[in-house]
Amino acid sequence: MRVQLLLVGLLFCLGPPSGAGAVPKRYAFVVGNGSYAALPGIPTAIDEARLIKKELEDAGFDVTLVQDAKMPELQTADEAKFLRKVQPGDVVFFYYSGYIVSGPEDDDYLLPVDFKPGSDITENTFRLVRLLQDLSDRKTALKFVMIEGPRRVPVGSVGVGLTSPDIRDYGETLFAMSVQPGEELKPSSQMGFFTQAVVEFMQETGLQSDELFEQAKRKVLGTTNQQQQPFFNSTIVTTFYFHEPPPTPDPPPPPPPPLRANPRDREEYVFVSPGKFKMGCAPADTKCAPEEKPQHEVTISKGFYLGRNEVTVAAYQRFVASAKEAKKPLRMPAAPLYNRGWKTTDYPMVLVSWEQAQEFCRWAGGRLPTEAEMEYAARGGAMDEVYPGNDENSRDKANFYGTHGNDLYEDAAPVRSFDPNGFNLFDMSGNVWEWAQDWYSSTFYQTSPTVDPQGPAMGKDHIIRGGSFESDFRQDLRLSVRKPQGGSSYKVGFRCALPYDDSTKKLFNIQ
Repeated sequence: MRVQLLLVGLLFCLGPPSGAGAVPKRYAFVVGNGSYAALPGIPTAIDEARLIKKELEDAGFDVTLVQDAKMPELQTADEAKFLRKVQPGDVVFFYYSGYIVSGPEDDDYLLPVDFKPGSDITENTFRLVRLLQDLSDRKTALKFVMIEGPRRVPVGSVGVGLTSPDIRDYGETLFAMSVQPGEELKPSSQMGFFTQAVVEFMQETGLQSDELFEQAKRKVLGTTNQQQQPFFNSTIVTTFYFHEPPPTPDPPPPPPPPLRANPRDREEYVFVSPGKFKMGCAPADTKCAPEEKPQHEVTISKGFYLGRNEVTVAAYQRFVASAKEAKKPLRMPAAPLYNRGWKTTDYPMVLVSWEQAQEFCRWAGGRLPTEAEMEYAARGGAMDEVYPGNDENSRDKANFYGTHGNDLYEDAAPVRSFDPNGFNLFDMSGNVWEWAQDWYSSTFYQTSPTVDPQGPAMGKDHIIRGGSFESDFRQDLRLSVRKPQGGSSYKVGFRCALPYDDSTKKLFNIQ
């Protein structure tokens, strides 16, 4: 009774709980009693307390560790210091390893190391129910009480094992001990199996408190071949993790539509996903020029939309009409002989300079593709191919010099006259050469960046890729061919690349 009155007075001195609305914190009160003066020592008790202290600290708890506690210091000094920290809404974990016995009033009593057998248990011990009441008075949000025990001890007329406290009156509480009520731990020099199991599962992320203790219980049952069955009782309904689960990643954005029509130039655009490929002369290619070497791995880090075919005469006519409406000095160039007066509007647009092609692409919402993007798109996802489809007979499937197989055209062909490649793109090889955004350098591959290369900062000519209806298929059907080009030509056209960004999404009406 003296100890209870002392504790009541202590709480009165501390005053009412304060700090409502503050951020909840985690506090732990850990006691390891091993060096008993008049009882057999418990050599593992302090090590058990230190073990769980470390894990609780890793879980964000401010831990008060008490070793070999005596009375009345435990009741008056240690607990008082601890209680001063605790505010309403905080989470508290109490751990005890040492002797604990059941006694009068269906209560359990923690024995200090100076406890003398035969003395009055109610006068010289620390009452477990009193601790629960103290924490409840502090209006803590969650309370965890864990006992590594009980261990059998001759202290006079006491019950065997512990009484499980009725925790329903103390708010959200979890009470756990190493064995079932009314049972006792067998003497052992090993670290407590229950403490070790709780510490093990406390390290896991995303394990809720009740699940943690259930897992620890099963672990001990397995370790002891069903000889020791821990007990826990819980009224906790709030989700609590000692280590929070990793944040749920945001759902990935929906993939871009694979095909989109551009309302400005009325051309179709294919989405080309990011990826890696080997750029330059393939190992099996015996016709490579020095400027195509060395073959090197390139990463295209961002997906982009690429014109499904070469920009058509019709699309360029829309561009010119738009410029006239804006009172800009732009007109169609003189038409080639094979398409007098630009009569056939689904032919590829030619006889435009690099600057004019770039200006068209800006109007369409993008830019000319880089040389790396062009070769990546031309390869269509294949590796180390010399020719499209890795077959010299793909001559039948592209418009090069002369006629052969499906190639019925002496000059340029209407766009999409041949089969698309693996990326659903037409005429990436043949028909007309195409402007790349890059300046030309015969030695650029020797120092080329590995991620999104864009060619040298300046130069005399720009790069053209892909070959044309006047190209020798044995040389220019190869996927690594690159050549310099100065001004416009009747056999050089282009297509545009649009970045996959907010402006393109708005243009293409992608939600």
